[in-house]
Amino acid sequence: MRAADWRALTGSDALGTLPEYISPAFRELIAAQDGAYADALRRQVTASQEEQHLDHVERADPLGESRYCVTPYLVHQYQNRVLLLSTGRCLSYCRYCFRREFTARSSGFISTKQIDEVVGYLRSHTEVQEILVSGGDPLSGSFDQLAYLLRQLRSVSPQLVIRLCTRAPVFAPELFTDALLELLRSVRPLWVIAHINHPAELGTAQRQAFTRCIDSGLPVQTQSVLLKGVNDDAAVLAALFHELVCMGIKPGYLFQMDLARGTASFRVPLEKAAIIWKELRCRLSGLSLPQFAVDLPNGGGKFPLSALMLYEDIVSPLKDGAFSARGIDGNVYTYPGIY
Repeated sequence: MRAADWRALTGSDALGTLPEYISPAFRELIAAQDGAYADALRRQVTASQEEQHLDHVERADPLGESRYCVTPYLVHQYQNRVLLLSTGRCLSYCRYCFRREFTARSSGFISTKQIDEVVGYLRSHTEVQEILVSGGDPLSGSFDQLAYLLRQLRSVSPQLVIRLCTRAPVFAPELFTDALLELLRSVRPLWVIAHINHPAELGTAQRQAFTRCIDSGLPVQTQSVLLKGVNDDAAVLAALFHELVCMGIKPGYLFQMDLARGTASFRVPLEKAAIIWKELRCRLSGLSLPQFAVDLPNGGGKFPLSALMLYEDIVSPLKDGAFSARGIDGNVYTYPGIY
């Protein structure tokens, strides 16, 4: 896609004004908390003058998605998977959104004609094994819109894995009705990829929504964003990830903030992020510890920051099949070359 086409889609010639909308369910969560927990929830969704500050490193398209657009709403960056921007609307608007230039436009749900274009592309690109249905939030569309989209995607192949990327379990848990769960079951293999940042987001209704998914046979994995003034504390994140695992949910990713315009006030310096992640690594098992990653600017793709954080523990890098590293006790251990 040409840069001009991306500007037309995102409105990125000037910083878009992201709407402020807080769902009733999230308002109830805020009201149920006090002190730092209430502040952590409120900060995520309340507009601030800080959003008008533009750092020189920030970009309208921080992930470089425009480089990989094959239709205005379909991004094919990785060989075996694609991203579908199903809508520009959300169930609440996160102030740190990395795709805020797109969601600021509040574009409606993808049309049937556009869905047909996506399906045609998938049928002719058999290397694609997974599709991330994102936006905006796909669950902000009507039931009929979502059903048509998911059923059309399923018609491509019974082996196409659908990842439904959503904040709905937190922002609108009431959407997880019997009808929705039956729809999602009918188009499996489907994973619910839920965005959650703080243990205070797990209210009674939110827990019920997650539990209904799991009890319906729908696997759930989460992604979280490391946010200054929200969850930049190892104890808070450890509590969240442990609780998710107790519920049968796999913490998938913890993301370093992307360089979206107007989000500098949420960005945690990498030096502090490293300290937090290393403490998490000590507190949590591999089951509970998510991958710590960042999307490299301008289309470089996901990079595991764990590699960067553990660099100092590598005493001797891989050579002739062997390497040496510091163990959890601080001593140096060597894994020998094996032939």
